Amino acid sequence: MTVGAASDGRRVDAPAVVVRLLGRPRVERTGGQPYRLRSRKSWALLTYLVLTERPTSRGRLAELLFAEADDPLRALRWSLAEIRRVLGDDGSIEGDPVALTLADDVLVDVVALSHGSWAEAVEVAGAGGELLEGPPLRGAPAFESWLLSERRRLASATESVLHEAALGLLARGELDRARGFAVRAAAMSPLDENHQALVIRLYRLSGDDDAAERQYGAFARLLDAELGVGPCAVVEAARHERPRAAVEVTTDRAVEASSSRARPPSRPGPSTPASPRCAVRCPSRTRTARPTCGWSRGSPWPRP
Repeated sequence: MTVGAASDGRRVDAPAVVVRLLGRPRVERTGGQPYRLRSRKSWALLTYLVLTERPTSRGRLAELLFAEADDPLRALRWSLAEIRRVLGDDGSIEGDPVALTLADDVLVDVVALSHGSWAEAVEVAGAGGELLEGPPLRGAPAFESWLLSERRRLASATESVLHEAALGLLARGELDRARGFAVRAAAMSPLDENHQALVIRLYRLSGDDDAAERQYGAFARLLDAELGVGPCAVVEAARHERPRAAVEVTTDRAVEASSSRARPPSRPGPSTPASPRCAVRCPSRTRTARPTCGWSRGSPWPRP
């Protein structure tokens, strides 16, 4: 297994097989060329089996994807055989209802995005692309409705991962990398005041006051145009965040003052508490744990 590096700098074992369902779907194997299933409905079938909470009967899968075929069950069997061929010894897909089993060294990008740590998930989020990118499937309206819902859910997960990654990198002092993720999160949800506050704060901490003011001004105009309100206290506090250099100077002086038994200067903060509107509009953006789907590596996906 190949050794690589995660976004947080840790050495990790690269998975032998990566199933990418975000963007143009493909299966990647270490040292080999990406493989693409011949039928878009085969990709749809694999995506559905990965993301649904429990195994699905063959009759339901045939109705969902192959209702317009002359023999829906035969078309389903052909797609199942194609998925088995691409998985090889790294997984199996058997039974009725159909259960998917993956080896320990198989990574599925949508699983990492939904259930992994930010350091793991950000590698997937960084790739971009929506779930099962491409034209709609013909004759599968029920599947397309399900796919739209899953795309929205995963877009929300991507947004949360980007914000969490920015916070994690900020804590480590990697301001440039943190700002890149924060800007992407803000672009996905321009009216989210927590995203905007983080971007403004990162500009201020890095000493780019002009960029911070431009970001604040653009967001204030957007809020006024869309909602008729101004930025909340969280955004205002970020606007007045002191640059990193000023924080370091204050810390040094505090150490000197302490050595001479003088009271160290305190760091100023917002003079007024957050308003009730801010308490509602600016909740904590910590990433909440997502319920597991009952799947674990080496066992059928998903577990009934």
